[in-house]
Amino acid sequence: MASTTANETTEPSIKRCAIYSRSSVEKNNHDPFDSVSAQFMACAEFIGSQVGKGWRLVDTIYEDRGYSGSHLRRAGFRSLLNDIKLGLIDVVVVHSLDRLTRRLTDFQQIMAELNAHDVPVVSVTQQIDMSHHVGRLATNIITSFAEFEREMVGQRVKEKRAATLESGRWQGTSCPLGYVVKNDRLVVDRAESKIVQEIFTRYANKESVTAILNGLNARGVKTKRWRTRSGKLKGGKAFDRNAIYTLLKNRVYLGEVFYGDAWQEGVHESIIDRDLWSKVAALLELRSRRGENRASSNEGSIFMLKGRVFGADGRAMSPWLSSAYKGRKYAYYIPQKEIAEGAGASGLPRL
Repeated sequence: MASTTANETTEPSIKRCAIYSRSSVEKNNHDPFDSVSAQFMACAEFIGSQVGKGWRLVDTIYEDRGYSGSHLRRAGFRSLLNDIKLGLIDVVVVHSLDRLTRRLTDFQQIMAELNAHDVPVVSVTQQIDMSHHVGRLATNIITSFAEFEREMVGQRVKEKRAATLESGRWQGTSCPLGYVVKNDRLVVDRAESKIVQEIFTRYANKESVTAILNGLNARGVKTKRWRTRSGKLKGGKAFDRNAIYTLLKNRVYLGEVFYGDAWQEGVHESIIDRDLWSKVAALLELRSRRGENRASSNEGSIFMLKGRVFGADGRAMSPWLSSAYKGRKYAYYIPQKEIAEGAGASGLPRL
């Protein structure tokens, strides 16, 4: 019987390792080595230390910047799960478990998915064997504390916002059309405030939203444009119906701010007086039947062509019900552009 030589030693099987990193803060262009980069480097070094076990880092990078761990709607994370389902990954490596999620229920869902494909999770900073019941218990405890920490942070942020608004200061760089933020306070922009007053006045005079919308867009009037703290420009888009209704319902124009779960008197100057606001609010209530015209789930059986009828713009036409007339409603398919911008905006017929 031949003896086994050193050269015939069995090589360890290759383990394809994927690194997942996440940060709640968007990338800072002034500091290229951010939290996500630091997480990746730590995980890559750990994988390198396991090369004797056959661990190899895959080429694909799975990361999410500017995403909270309170939900799973993250492009990088969804890509990771997809590749796991395709059998492209054998091990997932993270800096800490809360990079995957900060919610216990989501963590259990993730682990069920990974276990179904025999893909273990390795935390660089938390050496836990999840194949053992004690390890699973420790993992649930860690994740529970992460969820508790997230909720505490959320509560502190809410309290800070309330205290900030109560003192007359404004949080963030964005604000409603008609105002600008100066020294953390809302200040009326005279040019923009005239646009706001025009929209309120025209609506109070019973002009249709479509007519107001067409007038604004014909003059090239845009929604509020502002610059984020990182320097990015936001907003400045053409008005649509949603933008008009959002503006007409914004009590900031009355000089109020929202904190403590209710609208409170603010210290900034109002743009709309109470009488005009009341007229607009009454009209909005009167015309609220518009929101009832969409087909509800129990009316779906009459819309057998839902998702099968398309306009010339390539977009599916939406089911719609008319207002009741003598106890009867009429069913239509309407171009989506008309829902957003008003009747006749698409140039297409109703069916």
